[in-house]
Amino acid sequence: MTPTSSEPEGTTDAGRDGAGPETADGTALREARRARITRTLPWFALGWLGLGMSLRAGLILRGALPMWLALVSIACQTTVLVVAIVWCRAAPTAPRVPRIAFATCTLLVAFAAAFFNSLGGSVEVFIFAVLVICVGSSWAFAWGWRPAVGLLGMSAMIVGPVLVAAPSLRRVLDPTELVLETFLGAVLSIVVAEVLVRTFARTFRQAHAEREAGRRLAAAYQAYRDLAENAPDLIYTHDLAGRITYVNEAFARSYGIPVRELIGRDATDLVPRDADNPDPAPLRARLAAGEHVPPQIYWVKGPRGKRWLECVSSPIHDADGRVIGARGIARDVTERHAAEDALRGSLDELRRSEERLRRLARQQANIREDERKRLGFDLHDDVCQELVGIGILVESLRRKVAEDAPALAPDLGRIGRYVGEVGEHLRQLARELRPMLLRDLGLEESLHSLADNFTAAGTPVTTHVRTAIPRLDEETEIGVYRIAQEALANAARHAQARAIRLTLTVSGPELELEVADDGRGFALDARRGSEALGLIGMEERALALDGHLELRSAPGEGTLVRLRCKATPRRTVSAA
Repeated sequence: MTPTSSEPEGTTDAGRDGAGPETADGTALREARRARITRTLPWFALGWLGLGMSLRAGLILRGALPMWLALVSIACQTTVLVVAIVWCRAAPTAPRVPRIAFATCTLLVAFAAAFFNSLGGSVEVFIFAVLVICVGSSWAFAWGWRPAVGLLGMSAMIVGPVLVAAPSLRRVLDPTELVLETFLGAVLSIVVAEVLVRTFARTFRQAHAEREAGRRLAAAYQAYRDLAENAPDLIYTHDLAGRITYVNEAFARSYGIPVRELIGRDATDLVPRDADNPDPAPLRARLAAGEHVPPQIYWVKGPRGKRWLECVSSPIHDADGRVIGARGIARDVTERHAAEDALRGSLDELRRSEERLRRLARQQANIREDERKRLGFDLHDDVCQELVGIGILVESLRRKVAEDAPALAPDLGRIGRYVGEVGEHLRQLARELRPMLLRDLGLEESLHSLADNFTAAGTPVTTHVRTAIPRLDEETEIGVYRIAQEALANAARHAQARAIRLTLTVSGPELELEVADDGRGFALDARRGSEALGLIGMEERALALDGHLELRSAPGEGTLVRLRCKATPRRTVSAA
């Protein structure tokens, strides 16, 4: 009986440790088993020869074995074992190795049968010797149950004819005991072979996995080192005491210090003590506590002078989760820092310019308002009074000539009425230039009155006051009133609006004014003429109020003017 497999180790990877026949490490596992057979074959030979020499020595001392027979039998077995060892070692992982071991064990069984038959020894001892070969080979070679069964079958094929042909070996004191001994030995041989082959496969796979993990870890570490060494950023690690444990070449170049001189130095020594640099002690404490600190910007001195770095640090944990150090990546942001400084300077200058422009706009608005007041006073107190005087003179003249020249009286009457109408118009203009209602009743009532005037002139204006409007400071009330006045005038004169909606809201510290009409609208990029001047005036007043004027319009879609500014309350003047 011979194994059906091409290798007397007999089993494939199927059925061993749950692996299939085509596992990734199947070839390596078979080669490892062959190498094991090659390694253990000399020890198996020494064990068998030692046992045989001890048995023969005892027989020689009792006179039961001639010396020449002992030497011949030992020489034959030694020759077979030496040839097998040399042949296996010539190619330790070759497919022939298991077959050589199997053939060697079969020859040893045949030598044992011939030896015991020539001596007429006990069959129990002979069976024991055969089982020693089977169990010993299973233990030494770990080749699985199929080769073990094959060797037992070959042994049975050799032992059977010997028992029949040699009467001396048929003397069995207890056949039952002999059968039981043979059965137990065979089972032990198979079990040992299968247990050892599974254990060997499991151990091999574990070792293979560990080697593969180590290889991948080494590859990952090498890739990490390559990445770190070739990175333009500054990469470093330090322990909890702050001593540097690793820096890359970019770090060393940035400081102008060789890597070997940086290792072991305190990391805080590389950061100058300066108000612009963060204190390293709190940062180190947070890292030791396992926290991720936000990016820090600091400056250092290097070969190229003062350089600004942005550093991101994080803690390093060991396998148990304890913090054992920190790692960091720093990037040279000198150019960015300079650009940010320049940008901050530009923004500061822009804010100062904006503030100057706002003060100028406020001053211009105040100047215009003062001019309006002065002009209003002049019209009301001077021109209107003079017109009243002219009207009185015309009426007096009309009465005097009524008797002498009755034909002139109607004309003089018309002149008097015209003078009165001009005076009334100028008084209305004076009131618009110097809105006394705004001073006395506030913004809400003034806007209602303004809307009523436009409605009376033929353009309906609807006023919505969504919240209570407190008294605001004079500058705010005048500015909002003038913007509303200009927006309503533009809608009535230029937009040909059929209806206008005026909305006023004060919410917290902010005031919002909206004037929307359903007029013809216009293109925002085509503003010109008196309308553009009015819009520019509104923008200047919004700027003077530290507010924002929004204008929305399109041809055929009406116009929306929205003002947002601070609702500065009016200061209460003490009576004292």
